[in-house]
Amino acid sequence: MASTFGETIREMRQAQQMGLRTAADRLGISPAYLSRIERGKERPPKPDLVKRLTTLLGGNPDQLFRLAESTDPDLAEYVHSIPNVPEFLRTAKAMKLTSEDFAAMIEEMKQRRPGVSPATGA
Repeated sequence: MASTFGETIREMRQAQQMGLRTAADRLGISPAYLSRIERGKERPPKPDLVKRLTTLLGGNPDQLFRLAESTDPDLAEYVHSIPNVPEFLRTAKAMKLTSEDFAAMIEEMKQRRPGVSPATGA
């Protein structure tokens, strides 16, 4: 499995059997820029392009944002719009919650609100 943002993008693109030029054209960027991203010669792109890459290549947005050391703008907006979210996150951090802890909470939330999709919120 790829360890860097660029390597992951390249693997995703190749898994879609999509050429570099085709991907770059669909993203509205130059093939040279996409090549530099994939080779680690460029920093990971801004969040908007990370989202477009995820949409084009069908990847996990959370994984790509983690590798890009960035935050999905939709999540950042949500954190800022709901007063208790920062407190929730600080509490989770102070309690040193693990991925398993969060997975259990996510499952409980899904049971409380069946039919709500995390991807769409609807």
